[in-house]
Parts: sequence; C-alpha cells; structure tokens
Amino acid sequence: MLTRDAILRHIPHQGASCLLDAATRWDETSLEATTRLHNDPANPYRVADHLPPITGIEMAMQAAALHGALTAHETRQGWLTSVRDVLIHCDRLDNPAWDSLTIIVTRKHQAHSGMIYDFTLTAPSARLLLGGTGTVMLPTDKPS
Repeated sequence: MLTRDAILRHIPHQGASCLLDAATRWDETSLEATTRLHNDPANPYRVADHLPPITGIEMAMQAAALHGALTAHETRQGWLTSVRDVLIHCDRLDNPAWDSLTIIVTRKHQAHSGMIYDFTLTAPSARLLLGGTGTVMLPTDKPS
C-alpha cells in the first residue's frame, strides 16, 4: 500500500490538488486507489457548496498517472488529451454517507506515445458513481 506522502513523490499533482489518499493495490495493468478528500470542505475542486461528479475524472486520471509512475521503465510526464464514454451516475461526489471512494484504473493500451485507461469510481457500497476512458499522451521527442 502507498500512503498519500508516497503518492505525492510519484505524481505532479501536489498539495490540495492531489485527490488521492492511498493506493491499495496495483500490478502491470491496473491500480486501485482510495480517497476521503471528496468530503473535505477545503477541496479546491469544489464548486459553490458541492463537489461535482466530473471531478471523478480528475481523481481517475491522477490514479492513472500514479499507475504509470509505478510501472514505467522510464519517467515521462504525460498529458490527458481526451476522455470518452463517460457515464455519471450521481449528482455530486461529496456525500457524508460515503466515508471513502474507490478509484480503479485499468490500462487497456500502451504505446511509446501514450496509453489509454478505463476507469471507475465507486462508493463504499460498490455503487458505481462514474466510469469512462481517458487517453494520456507522452512526449516522444527526447531533449537534446
């Protein structure tokens, strides 16, 4: 298991912008992470008085970034270039009944130029809150 401090050493999202608390398991193709930050009133992704469900995409892609950092044979920072097939099944992510959320990312394609991850975000009851696919592009030119 990776704690938040360890996660912060692996991804570019720092301070309050990092939405992950722990990585509970990972292998070459997938990673499971958890967060309790969805109920934090100081969450920087809040809009007015709530955390919109679209923020789940950010959570998932941070988990994908962490997975890439943990399994990469070389370090290259990537950029989210698209999300597809996103289905949202809730009105908001901040819900006191949900003490933590689980994020699962599964890499379904990898190439030198990037990767594609499927993702899900679930409540403790295993209720699906959000799912979709994100594409991350990596720089292909090496600096001289």
